Amino acid sequence: MSLRIAQITDCHLQADETTLYKGVNADRHLDQCLAWLESQAAVDLLVLTGDLSHFGSIEAYQRLKNKVSALGVDSIWLAGNHDDGEAMQRVCGQAVQQVRSFDYEGWQILTLDTNDAADGQGGGSVSAANLRALEQALVASKGTSVCLFMHHNAVAVNSAWQDDIMLANAAEFNTLVAAHPQIKAVVCGHVHQQFDQRLGAIRYLATPSSAVQFSCEQHQFHVDSELGPGFRLLELTPAGELHTQVHRLTKL
Repeated sequence: MSLRIAQITDCHLQADETTLYKGVNADRHLDQCLAWLESQAAVDLLVLTGDLSHFGSIEAYQRLKNKVSALGVDSIWLAGNHDDGEAMQRVCGQAVQQVRSFDYEGWQILTLDTNDAADGQGGGSVSAANLRALEQALVASKGTSVCLFMHHNAVAVNSAWQDDIMLANAAEFNTLVAAHPQIKAVVCGHVHQQFDQRLGAIRYLATPSSAVQFSCEQHQFHVDSELGPGFRLLELTPAGELHTQVHRLTKL
């Protein structure tokens, strides 16, 4: 059977659920995404790719845990540059700062922390230790299709301000990835927009935020206030095929 994944990213939940994030109620937008998934899609796994809380608050993570638990499927949490990895780990019970591997029929899901050497502006890196751990996991996975999830984007999205805060050691990361053709896709958040590009045989995907969207191809920061919440669905088939579609919902 195919593995059906929903990716939700950049929720930016506030400590107080009534506090707005860039003019919207992030909790309500996340609830809207989860309600759609519950009623419209039969997913096997939920992957949350970082910036789940805007200020890394325990209160936000606890609300998030309650919300995703109600969906009734397994969830994988990753930390973003706005998160507190230690606080997140205490709530979700997952080793969010380590390279993790999850085996499914014909597929391996890998998760990678990209918050090493944070620059204070939003950028991050993969630590040397995690690059080694990733390489070891990829060597062990030969013959199995791989989908890799992370927070920061490893390819430029042609927005000057966002490309300044992408993965700082992207060249090293992409060289490692290119050496392992079993990787079908590298899936990230961070950029609050839809993105789909191939580098060689590997597909790089970015996904809209469950909260607000950033305008594409901008020199300076700009919110696209007309767009509502979004998320990505992925279907990983036993034959090693990856099918994916972004869903956007009406702004509340």
